[in-house]
Amino acid sequence: MKTIINISFKNLRQNYREVYQLLCKESGEKKINTKSKIANDLFLFGDDNYYLLHDFVIQNNLDFTNFDYDKHFESECEFNITIWSIISLILIPLFIVKYILSFLINFLSKDFGNKIHRFNFFLKNYQSDRIDLTMGDLITCKICGKFQLRENFQFVLLKSEIKNQQS
Repeated sequence: MKTIINISFKNLRQNYREVYQLLCKESGEKKINTKSKIANDLFLFGDDNYYLLHDFVIQNNLDFTNFDYDKHFESECEFNITIWSIISLILIPLFIVKYILSFLINFLSKDFGNKIHRFNFFLKNYQSDRIDLTMGDLITCKICGKFQLRENFQFVLLKSEIKNQQS
């Protein structure tokens, strides 16, 4: 059963914008939505996501005492000492060519340049058994004032505000 949170559209939109801007700034990505995963979609691994969460919690004065980092993210060391890292070292020349091509083609077509930039040399993406946090989870945490997963909540806009917007 989901917990219902009654919220004004203005408040929800403000929280969305603040989290969106933070994630854009930290990840460099512009195509972010509430289902975007911090590690797998925004490529914030290890120390990057740790400091992102640390700053987010401090900025918003959130209670994250029941947050277990290891349940949601891999530490810098866990992620770097994988077979994928060793294979990546072998493929460094291909990665350099890929980035040069994406940079040059980006001037002609941003979409095609981004496709080249996102191209993965591996047949299978790295998949973790961790529960990656999403932008929606961060918005929920910000609204609730403590660590909460988005999947446990339903946001309902206040009726008085809906009537005012329709007028």
